[in-house]
Amino acid sequence: MSARRTALTAAYWTAVLLLAAFASLAAAIPFTGPAASTVGVIAAAAVCLVGSACAPSITRKDRS
Repeated sequence: MSARRTALTAAYWTAVLLLAAFASLAAAIPFTGPAASTVGVIAAAAVCLVGSACAPSITRKDRS
């Protein structure tokens, strides 16, 4: 994997994880107690799943 590809992949996942953190906080605002934690975790998981589904794939050629 080239250095440029590695940097782009790292930047992509940094953005996805930051978005997951913000989604977790924003989704929990209207709730209190355990419900806030649950909604926050579900929101963060949803963002991570979407990020994983949209992630750039690594082809066999890039693995050399």
